[in-house]
Amino acid sequence: MSYALFVDDVQVSRALPTQNDVWHYADDAGLVVDALIEDETGKPERVLEQGYSIRQADPDHADPDQAEPEEAKPLPGLEKPKRVA
Repeated sequence: MSYALFVDDVQVSRALPTQNDVWHYADDAGLVVDALIEDETGKPERVLEQGYSIRQADPDHADPDQAEPEEAKPLPGLEKPKRVA
């Protein structure tokens, strides 16, 4: 089973092997932010930008030549952040 990044109901990233890989992909693209709602530890929760979600990928978007990508590429048109906190 593979996972991908979605905006509303549209898959906007390639399929990746795990949800954790998609979180890293989204973080590298600058799509992971600190939420204003704090968890029980008092620290802000890391969430995806509004409208984005991680779901099971559409098999039609899977890359047949690369079963397990080594590194996720940023979404087209988005710059990679200079530093991730």
